[in-house]
Amino acid sequence: MKVLITGGMGVIGAMVTRRFVEEGKRPVVMARTLDTSLIAPIRDRIDIELGDVLDFPRIISIIQQHGITHICHTAALTGALSAKNPPQSIHVNVIGTLNILEAARLMKVRRVIYTSAKGGYGNITGEYGHPTYVPVTEDHPKNPTRIYDSGKLMGEYIGQYYRRTYGLEYAALRFGATFGPGKTARNVGERALVSQIIEGAYAGTPVRIKEGGDVRNEIVYTKDAAFGVFLASTVAELPHDAYHIGMGGVTLKEVAAETRRIIPTADIEVGSGLEYLKGVSTYSVFDHTRAQKDLGFTAQYPLPRAIEDYIETLRQFDAVRQEQEKR
Repeated sequence: MKVLITGGMGVIGAMVTRRFVEEGKRPVVMARTLDTSLIAPIRDRIDIELGDVLDFPRIISIIQQHGITHICHTAALTGALSAKNPPQSIHVNVIGTLNILEAARLMKVRRVIYTSAKGGYGNITGEYGHPTYVPVTEDHPKNPTRIYDSGKLMGEYIGQYYRRTYGLEYAALRFGATFGPGKTARNVGERALVSQIIEGAYAGTPVRIKEGGDVRNEIVYTKDAAFGVFLASTVAELPHDAYHIGMGGVTLKEVAAETRRIIPTADIEVGSGLEYLKGVSTYSVFDHTRAQKDLGFTAQYPLPRAIEDYIETLRQFDAVRQEQEKR
């Protein structure tokens, strides 16, 4: 098995890269620009190839040069950037995905794992929302409202086409709202609130979230997202083309409470209410049955352990940075 990780230095991609290294693999990491801040400790255990998912010949060259058999496609123009530049969002998130799938077909790559998002469902209402939170299955109707989520869903449809038509082993992983080291630096605003709470507390700065502390929403720690990608890449068969990856429904008030448990001096205030994402109500809880059965996935980082690991990882990053500054 020789794996290519597109976007392998991003928030999710870096954790996928780390997971493969921990499992004894030497992945090839493809990224548009060089930023090793999230993978510095394993820099000498991976191969880095600079390239853009819009550059089809470059993708072909990388696959051929390294004998790639599996691709984990995590590269994307994220939500905030997508909203500012819809045409570029579609180019990167749809045409870029098409390029990866077509290159995989032509070069006889065995499997492609695509990282998607819960936003494809759009507004979650009725029994699936507050207060009952009936678990949402992968077959739930799709009605995305953001350009980012629309592009991600289109990427899923293209992957399904390649699976049906060409027999490419393919599956999309729909993540809950992700949080983990690097999230606040590369994803700003209300969709990084969990990370803002934790990193703000770690930095000793006051955290003030005006409202929305009572709504329950599916979230996932980036290391568990990476675990899901690894399992989907290595499991013998993929009976389905989409899987939910998450830890379950969590409120911002619960995140704040767990953070204070670890950092008692944390100055965090989270207001009450049932909305913190403006313009769309995606709050929901996933049904994880399919991923548990087919992939063997169960979150390894429930909220308390995830926050503990998050803070420890931030300490490790600081230690590495301080050591580099001494040189």
